[in-house]
Amino acid sequence: MTIRLIEASEEHLPAIARIATSAFHPNTDALSRRLFPPHLQPIDLPDGEAAYDWRFARKASSLASPESHLAVAIDDEKVHDDQVVGFSLWDAPPATGGDSGPSKEIRCTALDKEAYNEMKKTVNQDAVDTFGEQGIAGVWHLDYIGVSPGNQRRGIGKMLLQWGLDRAAEEGKDCYLVATEAGRPLYVATGFEDIRVVSILGIPHYSMILRIKSS
Repeated sequence: MTIRLIEASEEHLPAIARIATSAFHPNTDALSRRLFPPHLQPIDLPDGEAAYDWRFARKASSLASPESHLAVAIDDEKVHDDQVVGFSLWDAPPATGGDSGPSKEIRCTALDKEAYNEMKKTVNQDAVDTFGEQGIAGVWHLDYIGVSPGNQRRGIGKMLLQWGLDRAAEEGKDCYLVATEAGRPLYVATGFEDIRVVSILGIPHYSMILRIKSS
């Protein structure tokens, strides 16, 4: 397996958005279904495809942020358009403060804005409950990992996770995330500990942390 990890650039954004759209498709991902309910989907596109432009814009905003780190997994044995097989998005704001994700609103008529805002409020509140009013400032926060459906179970998710863990360790910072039921085993195996169960739009998630080991 010839997978290499690099920092993402603008040329990778279409592939990242495609992976995010397929890996977190409303037909297979409960949270995406809440965010992109059937009654808001355009009739001229297949269900779930309207999320592509929104995901592209969000990743482009993250790529432009100095506090975000977007990594991609590249398989050089595949044809060019399919070489990006996964990505991870990390937030690493300075200890003096920062926020997670794009700051300006990205419009999307297929998105349930009320559900999205509720999700953001819940996730932000968990960060405050865990770290105080500064939230994720001063820690490495994993927003999420996406692997293209045809390339799962190849260890790509673990590689993308380790990419961020290594950089957090270099800075001597803890790592924090909110995991799905499906993603939690990977994080437990890597040493993350549960903080609490968090209900996001009625779906159980797991607030987790990996604390830096004292030397």
